[in-house]
Amino acid sequence: QTGQSASSASNHIDANDYDAFWIWGEIKAAPYLNKAKQVYILQGEIRIDKASKQSILIAQGVPVLNIPHQKVWLVFRNHHLNWQAHELDKILKRVRQWENSGNHIQGIQIDFDSRTKNLHRYALFLQQLREQLPQQYQLSITSLMDWTNIRDKETLRLFRENINEMVIQTYQGASTIPNYPIYLKKVSALKLPYKIGLVQHGEWDRQLKFDTDPNFKGYVVFLLRD
Repeated sequence: QTGQSASSASNHIDANDYDAFWIWGEIKAAPYLNKAKQVYILQGEIRIDKASKQSILIAQGVPVLNIPHQKVWLVFRNHHLNWQAHELDKILKRVRQWENSGNHIQGIQIDFDSRTKNLHRYALFLQQLREQLPQQYQLSITSLMDWTNIRDKETLRLFRENINEMVIQTYQGASTIPNYPIYLKKVSALKLPYKIGLVQHGEWDRQLKFDTDPNFKGYVVFLLRD
């Protein structure tokens, strides 16, 4: 399963050709959402509160839906690595609310824009999170394209042992990053399970093929609000 059909020959991302999506806010109902197999839904942001200097989780995104026929990932944007105990407690409370509404929760996704030089510290953070996350939930992370330059073996080992997938973002805002093919040619060397994140209406070279890479798990399209 690649998450892409062959129907469109265009070089622009047509959501109708894909079956996995990021939903960051209220998105109008569309045919492609009804046939989606996986959805990644923003649910909160973890940051340091300026007044209290404490780590807080701010609820974001859409309220709990009832979409029992789709695999759901709950996404949390993360701004620091000094979590206390309550962040994961609140995340798991939110997971239970979605499950109690009849949804199939695949796992959680952490969206954290680490600098490549700081990835070892992030890998240690993910190791700790994986130890605390109940085993029935998978752990997904977003990835900047520059992370395809990781060469530190210990960092790669930690990623391999603790994440189920990383989704490489080929866009910034609503636009595709121009030199994305250069980065994506390096991804197979990481030997990490990955998906490729595309932005709706963005650019994509359909000559690029990843199906022969056993670590390639498909595409995820970031939906833009109308």
